[in-house]
Amino acid sequence: MWLSAIIGFGMIAAPILHRSLPPKEAGELVSQILDRAHLVGWYGALMSLTSIIIYSLRVSTGAAEPAFLLWSLPLILASSIWWVSWKKILPKANNLRIAINNTDESEVGFTEAKKVFDEIHKLSVALWKGCLFLILSSIAGLAWLSA
Repeated sequence: MWLSAIIGFGMIAAPILHRSLPPKEAGELVSQILDRAHLVGWYGALMSLTSIIIYSLRVSTGAAEPAFLLWSLPLILASSIWWVSWKKILPKANNLRIAINNTDESEVGFTEAKKVFDEIHKLSVALWKGCLFLILSSIAGLAWLSA
């Protein structure tokens, strides 16, 4: 679920929308989808964290194996990053996008608001890519654990 939110929205839907629609319309549509994509990802994160807990309680005995750490630690870190992206970064980006869309380009502060929005957008993209890397790392750890 989590991987599908990242790939489906971040790598497929968002770029297509930004290429196909005018910037203002694309931004509005993407911001509506983005909250739902974060929600889908969060459900995936909760399922992943639940599987870590179940494995820890039912399967593992003794000290954690390196493969278990390779599987679980990236998921825990990715879950934290995902939550920060969703609950801290996204609201700031949405507020700035609304302010930019309702402000004339000649008004004082427009350029600065646009610059801050672009920086937040770059941070958001970096967080999504980081989560993708961490999830793939955890899948590799799970494969090692299963071998």
